[in-house]
Amino acid sequence: MRSTKFLLALLCFGFINFGLAANGEVVILDYHTFLGHGQSSIDYSMEEFGAQLDRITAMGYKFVSLEDAIAGNIEGKANVVITIDDGNHSTYHAFIEVLKPRGIKPELFIYPAIVDRRHFALTSDQIRELRDDGCGIGAHGYYHEYMTEKAWESNPDKVRIEFEKPGAALERITGKRPTLFAYPFGVGSPQAVEGLKAQGYEWGFSADDKIVPVRFDDPELPRYAVPRTIVYHWSVPIVMRHLAARLKSGQPEPQTTATPMKPEAATEPTVPSGAPKE
Repeated sequence: MRSTKFLLALLCFGFINFGLAANGEVVILDYHTFLGHGQSSIDYSMEEFGAQLDRITAMGYKFVSLEDAIAGNIEGKANVVITIDDGNHSTYHAFIEVLKPRGIKPELFIYPAIVDRRHFALTSDQIRELRDDGCGIGAHGYYHEYMTEKAWESNPDKVRIEFEKPGAALERITGKRPTLFAYPFGVGSPQAVEGLKAQGYEWGFSADDKIVPVRFDDPELPRYAVPRTIVYHWSVPIVMRHLAARLKSGQPEPQTTATPMKPEAATEPTVPSGAPKE
C-alpha cells in the first residue's frame, strides 16, 4: 500500500515521465530555393524567408530539428521543423544569413548527382560545413526522378537507382549514411517503400500543399510517408492562418482546397539519367 501511494505521488508531482516528451507534435515545412528571382512559386528571397520565420516565432512556435522531433525530444504542439529539398547552392547562404542567426537547424534533403557537378548545386565542402553547424543531411533520391507506381511500371531500374545510390554517395561526403529519405516530387510507391527499407532508411517523407501536424509516437503515422507541407507563394497566407489557429483554439483551421499544382523540384533542370556516373 505504501509503495502504491509513493508511486501515485511521484506521478502527481511529475517526477516520473513515461515518454511525455514523445507526445509533442510538429508541423514540417518544406522549402526549396532562396534565389529571390521571382520566377518560381517555391523560391524566396532571404528577406521573405526570414520574415516568414519571424512571423512563426511571434505566434509562439519553437523551431526544432527533425532528429529531435523523431526522438521525442519535444513537448506540446507549438513546434515547427524546417526542411529544405534538392541541394541548391542558395541553401548554404539561407542557412548562414537566415537560419543560423535564429538558431534554426534544418534538415537538408539532397540528391547527390548534382553535388560538385552543377553550378546551381551545393559543393561537398559546403555540405560538410552545414553538417558541422548542426544541419541534418538526408537523401532525396539520386537523380531526383519520380518514384511513383507509374514510374516503377515504366522503368523499375530507374526507380531503383533513386533509392539504391544516394545513401553511399552522401556517406562519402559526410561520413555518415543517411537514415531519412524524402521522395523526389513528394510522392513514393509501395515498391519505393520496400526499397527504402532494404537500404536501411528508417523514415520516408512525402510532400504536398496539405498541412498535417505530425506526432512521431502516433502508431498510425505512415513511417514511410510522413507528411510535409510545401510552402508555395500562394499558400503562405493559408499556412500562417493554420499555424495561428492551432495555438489559439486548439483546433486546426479547416484545410483550404486548392487546385493541385504540378510539383516543382528546383528552379534548375534536374540531372538526366545520362549524367556522369561516379
